[in-house]
Order: sequence, then C-alpha cells, then structure tokens
Amino acid sequence: MQGTGYLRDDLHGARNVLTDEQETRAVFEGGPPIVCFAGDYYGDPTSKHHIMRHLAAYTPVLWVEAAGLRRPKLVNPLDLRRLVDLVRRSAAGVRRDGVSGLHVVTPLGIPVPRRRLAARVNSWLYRRTVQRGLRRLNSARAPLLWVYAPNAAPYIGSLPRAGLVYHCVDRWWAFSNHDAAVMRDYHAQLCRAADVVFASAAELLTDCQRYTDRAYLIRHGVDWEHFARAALAPPPRPADIADVTGPVIGFFGLIHEWVDQDLLCRVAAAFPAATLVLIGRVRVDVSRLRQMPNIRLLGQRPYTDLPAYAAAFDVALVPFVFNELTAAVNPIKLREYLSAGVPVVATALPEVVALSGPTMLHPARTADEFIAAIGRVLASGREPAARVAAARELAPESWAGRCAEMAALVARHRPTP
Repeated sequence: MQGTGYLRDDLHGARNVLTDEQETRAVFEGGPPIVCFAGDYYGDPTSKHHIMRHLAAYTPVLWVEAAGLRRPKLVNPLDLRRLVDLVRRSAAGVRRDGVSGLHVVTPLGIPVPRRRLAARVNSWLYRRTVQRGLRRLNSARAPLLWVYAPNAAPYIGSLPRAGLVYHCVDRWWAFSNHDAAVMRDYHAQLCRAADVVFASAAELLTDCQRYTDRAYLIRHGVDWEHFARAALAPPPRPADIADVTGPVIGFFGLIHEWVDQDLLCRVAAAFPAATLVLIGRVRVDVSRLRQMPNIRLLGQRPYTDLPAYAAAFDVALVPFVFNELTAAVNPIKLREYLSAGVPVVATALPEVVALSGPTMLHPARTADEFIAAIGRVLASGREPAARVAAARELAPESWAGRCAEMAALVARHRPTP
C-alpha cells in the first residue's frame, strides 16, 4: 500500500524527521491566505472539505462556492430550487464555519459562462466576492488560489494571487450532464496556468501531464480517527437498522449514475437472508432498488453517524460501473470502510487495484466475481480482532499526511515573493 512517506522522503531529505503537522505548519503558517474555489460547502465532507479544514488550522481559508458546472434548466424544479438557494446564500454574505474556522462566500453569476458579456460580468462578481471575503479575513495579502471547480477558470485571471494550485479530483468532461468540450478546455487552462497540479488518481495524473510537467499524484486520504472508532470502540447500532437480524451488506455515498444498480439487484437476489443498507442522497431513478425486498434506502445520514453504520456492516461495497468517468475515480469511501475495519468488495477500478495492501479489500472484475467475494466474506464471519488490525493498516493514509505531501510541493513550486 502506498503510504504517506513515499514522496516526502524524496522531497525533504533531512526534514523527513518532522511530523506531518510540523511540515504543513512550516509551509502555510504565516503565509498568504488560501482562496479555495470548489462546490457547495454544506453537505457531506469530500476531499476538498477535509483538506481545506486541515489547512485552516495554519492559515485563513476562504471557500468560494463556485457556480454550477452546467447550465440550469428553468423548467427543472430541482434547478430552480438550487438557483433560489444560490441567491439566498449569496445574500448571506461571508459565513464562518464554526468547526474549522474557515469562511464561505457564494458569488452570484450569469449561468451562461461561454457568452463573452456573461464571462465579463461573472469575473467582476467573483473578484468582488473574493475581495469582500478577504476583508472579512482582515487580509490585505494576495492569496494562494486553490482550484477544485474547473468552471472557475475563466474568472480567476484578474485576481491577485501569491500562487495557483489546481487540484484535479474528477474527470469532469466524463459526467453525462456536463459539456465535455467546455470542461476539457477549463481543465487545460488550469493545468497550464497552475504553479503546481495535484491529481487524486493515476488516470487523472496522465490527463494533467498532457499540459504541464508540474503535476503530481496525491491520492485521497481518510479521516482515520473518525472511522476507526467503528472497529476500536464500536458504537451502538443505529435505530433504523436495529431490527436487522441477518448479515448487513452496506454502502454509503451519493447514489448517482456511476452506481451499478443492476449489480446491487443481483447481490440482493444472491443473498436473500442479508439486508443491503444503502445510505446517501439519491440523484437518479432507483425504483428497481426499491422493489427488492431486502434493500433499504435510508437516504442521507449525518457524517458523524457513519462509523456506527459501518460497525454494523458485515461487508461494504463499492459497486461502480466501469467507464471513462470511474476509471479515474479514487473513491474516498474505500479508505473510510477499511479504516472502520470492514471487509470491502469493490469494482476493480484502477485506484481500487492500486490500493493492494489492505487484507480486507477484495477487487472484483465481473458481477460473478463480486458476488463470490461477498459470499466468501460472509462465510468467514466477524472477528473483532481482525477488524481492529485491518483498521490500523489504514492509519498511515490520514489527511494530515496528504496535506504534508502537498505542502512540500507547494513550497517547491510557488512563486518567490
């Protein structure tokens, strides 16, 4: 398994005796504030949330909720609700996150960014919003721009900056509801303009290296202490699955186009005595899942409660279809399940296969292999000691280690003041 020391040892030499926290502090503390362009802040934590909340301990962070990645349809009730919510959040001004201390702003924008006039107006709105946020941070310094949302590319050119980081975490042009040509263009712009580029998967690294020689592979980390509680000090079983008596086959995450519903139905049929517990927001038609008597769609649950659900899982799933999008996905839930000490059966995506060390990880290339692997896990039974040992294997994969890796590269590549 690729741990967090493989890159820092090469970069730091004698400095590798420092802890992850010391390394990150040495680069960011006392430095410029970070302006992070990402999606909605309030929701289940993603890699962006974990990283920015971690860095906020060392330098002020302003999270800019970039506009949506596609043009909204006014006849779509969901899109209308999102537009209303966008206006409400923008009117709320600069909001402070009570846990991490970072600040959040939401710029308004004209949702037709490829029009020249709209792009100019949006650039002005972004600049005004960022300036307002930096004033709230009491910072007159040019910030380090850290971009996740590629649709921010047309609007950051006029912003003063101490450096530019592009963190590529998805193959944006492969989403079915995005304009592929536009997303590829934004991605290329950011790769060329950035001082340093981070890619969360090997396939994404290849995509980035087409445009820059300053791209590095930084795989996702994990909130290890949070999820390891499921193995080290198992919480009580949540009330909404307390009545389940047979094996629990679990999943948590967004249920979207990349989740293989055909596979889930086959799993449910193959293990009628088990209950498939699916946790997360639903963004696609799941009527066929609802028809299966042993599938429970629980909807979204608080992040704080996920270890309790994981502790109840006999096996956890990463049931993704294999396509251009998922070939470049590095599922955060994979490390979360393993940190919880739960055996995992996962579609054999490149990033699943790359995480070859954990003893409880079972990649599967076909539906038959997937079902057979679940059967072997269920037949082996629960061993609390084995779960504790498996959870401890993932301790080196923490977000603190990933941030230290990135800190070293930011220090190497950022412009000289």
